[in-house]
Amino acid sequence: MSVATSDEARGEATISGWHKGKLHISHDSEEAYDAGLRGYFEYRDLGMVEATGGKIRAHVIRPNAPCKEAGDLHHHTLDFQMVYVLKGWARVYFEGTGEVMFKEGTCMYQEPGIHHRVIEWSDDYTVIEITSPADFETVSIAP
Repeated sequence: MSVATSDEARGEATISGWHKGKLHISHDSEEAYDAGLRGYFEYRDLGMVEATGGKIRAHVIRPNAPCKEAGDLHHHTLDFQMVYVLKGWARVYFEGTGEVMFKEGTCMYQEPGIHHRVIEWSDDYTVIEITSPADFETVSIAP
C-alpha cells in the first residue's frame, strides 16, 4: 500500500487501496477541536464525511465550559444517530422516556425525530457520535 497524502501537523494520512481508494487515520490533538452545532460543546471531526462521500459523520464531542443550563429541546432529521460515552456523565431528556443518565460506557441509539435535550453534564463529558447522513437538519422546539 502506498501513502497518497500525509499531513504531519495533524497526524493524518490517506492511504490508497481501501474503500473509494482511501484509508483515513485521525490522531487526537487540541488543535483538532472546533466550534460546532452546540455553542457549549466543541467537536473533533474524525474524517468520515470525506472518507464516505457524506454518508457518515463521526466526531468526538466534549464541553468547552462548565454546564450552566440545559440545552435546547430539539430533534434531528437523519437516518441514524449513535452516541458512545468515553468519559464523564450527562443527564439527557428523551421524549417518551424521560431523563436518562449517561456515563462512561453508555451507548445510545435514538430513532430519527425524537425530541431530546442535554440537561446537565460533567466537565469531562466526552462522547463519540456517529450520524448518517453526515449532514442533517437540527430542529429546535419552541419552549
